Amino acid sequence: MRNALLSLLLLLPLTAAAQIDASSTTLDAQQELKELRARLDKIEGAPLKASLSAFNPAMGMAIDLAYQHMKNDQGAFQFRAAELNVEAPIDPFLKGWAVITGTSGGTTTVDVEEAALQTTSLPYNLTVTGGRMFAAFGRLVHWHDHELPVTQRPLSIDSFVGGESRADGIEVSYLFPTDTYINATAGMYDKIGADNTRQDPAGLRSLDQFTYLGRLSTYEDIGDDHSVELGVDSAWTPKRFVTGTTNTRKDTWRTLSSVDFTYRYQPTQGGLYQGIVWGTEILQNDERRFDANNNPANRVNAYSGYSYIQAKMGPRLRPGVLVDLAEGLDQARQLTKTYSAFLTYDVSEFQRLRVVYSRQMDNIPGSRQANIVALQWTGVLGHHVHGFRDR
Repeated sequence: MRNALLSLLLLLPLTAAAQIDASSTTLDAQQELKELRARLDKIEGAPLKASLSAFNPAMGMAIDLAYQHMKNDQGAFQFRAAELNVEAPIDPFLKGWAVITGTSGGTTTVDVEEAALQTTSLPYNLTVTGGRMFAAFGRLVHWHDHELPVTQRPLSIDSFVGGESRADGIEVSYLFPTDTYINATAGMYDKIGADNTRQDPAGLRSLDQFTYLGRLSTYEDIGDDHSVELGVDSAWTPKRFVTGTTNTRKDTWRTLSSVDFTYRYQPTQGGLYQGIVWGTEILQNDERRFDANNNPANRVNAYSGYSYIQAKMGPRLRPGVLVDLAEGLDQARQLTKTYSAFLTYDVSEFQRLRVVYSRQMDNIPGSRQANIVALQWTGVLGHHVHGFRDR
């Protein structure tokens, strides 16, 4: 009995202390909750702090300048382009973008290079793009000039396509539900090529005078450090109408086909600033040509192509070489060869310098070889992205 009484007397202080601690903890929790509620009331009652441009589309501009020195010690400064781009999601199912470019080639011109809408939520892995776009033909063809590995667009694609692959029309692409990336694209356009004069984009035409494109592309990783891309495509124009032609033959169809291959070496231990990119493309143009009086001439089947290698040596330096071969569209036996060596120096993420030396020659009797040195300076203001170029 005595032992039980002693135990009870010892436990009473402990129990009282526990009750005091519990009461103190409860008071602290209540005080913290009260303070949190007061802070929340202040946040909810405060005016919204948002930039006036919070709901505007992302915008940016690329300014591209160059100096080109050619044969006979003649050179010129070139304002190549000031390229303004805007892009934004329109709603949960659609996005849009536009690229407006100002150039100076003797006379200053402002042109809409791209203005397109693209779906984002169609079923069955489908995507529809419509408006003015760069048609999904080949590889370097749908790159803007300031994104090319060299200053001047290779003659093989410049002459066969007609500048960039700009087109007014519609594209539908399908992503195959496979482990390997496989994408198919079908398109219908007024024409392909910003400088392509075969069709008048403003005029009405029958369905057989549009240009139709089919493309199949794939991508595959080979181990951790290597990857390859492969694409095949063909653009078909069933009929060509030439104004002023008096005796146009029926077989005026044209096909422009290409095969492109890209290999990338990206060492996992080297980060983003080490590796090699090798790109190659071969084009074939099959069409009936027209003479200076717009009368139909012979059908010519001509080939062209380029191949380049570019190394990434740290975060700034990217040297490389390019070989370009282009047959004549009117005479396939005329061949122009261009060999280029280039060095790109990324001053920062938004500024780039490049020097290019090119030697151009052809097999036309009496023609001279041309040595061309070009210096390029490109700067980017704001958000200016055309997609992935170097993964």
